[in-house]
Amino acid sequence: MGESDWIPVAKLGRPHGVRGEMRAWPFDEGSEILMDVDEIRIEAGDRRFKVRGCRVSNHALLLALDGINGRDEAQRLTGCIISVPVSSLPELEEDEFYHHALIGFEVLGEGERLGVLEEIHDTGGHDTLVVRDREAGVEVMIPFVDGMVEVDMEARRLIVTPPEGLIEATRAPIGAQG
Repeated sequence: MGESDWIPVAKLGRPHGVRGEMRAWPFDEGSEILMDVDEIRIEAGDRRFKVRGCRVSNHALLLALDGINGRDEAQRLTGCIISVPVSSLPELEEDEFYHHALIGFEVLGEGERLGVLEEIHDTGGHDTLVVRDREAGVEVMIPFVDGMVEVDMEARRLIVTPPEGLIEATRAPIGAQG
C-alpha cells in the first residue's frame, strides 16, 4: 500500500499497564474505527502492526499490538500518529465525503484564489479549514460550516462565502496561527 492508501485516525497516548497496552485518542471523537481493523501503521519508522485487541476505557481506546509487549516499548510510541487503510473506512452515501479527501483542493473566496486546503482541525463546535497560499506565504482559517463552504468534488475545489472581514481577520504568515 502506498502513502495515500492510509489515513491518520488517532494519536497514541501514554501506556496503560505493564503489558504494552496503549491509550489511543481518535481525531474523530467517538470513532471506534480502531476496533474494526486488523492492521495499523504508526508514523514512528513507518511501522505496521497487527491489532491484537482494542477496547474502550475512560473516553480513550486501549490498543494492544503484536510486537509491543511491555510498558517501555509502548512508551516509545507515545505521541505517534496511527493510520488505518483507507479501504477500512465505511462506504459513504453519494453526497458525503471524508475530510481527508478534500486535502489538496483549491479554495476560492471573495473573488480570489485563497490557496490550497492543507489541514482540517476539529475545534469542538465545528471544523476549521486551514488554507495556505505558499507563494504568498500566508494562511487563512475558515470555519467549515453549512452555507459558508461549498464542496465541488468533481472540480476538486471549495468555494467559500465567509462573513465580511473573516478572510482578512484570519490571514497571517504561514505557521503564525499555531
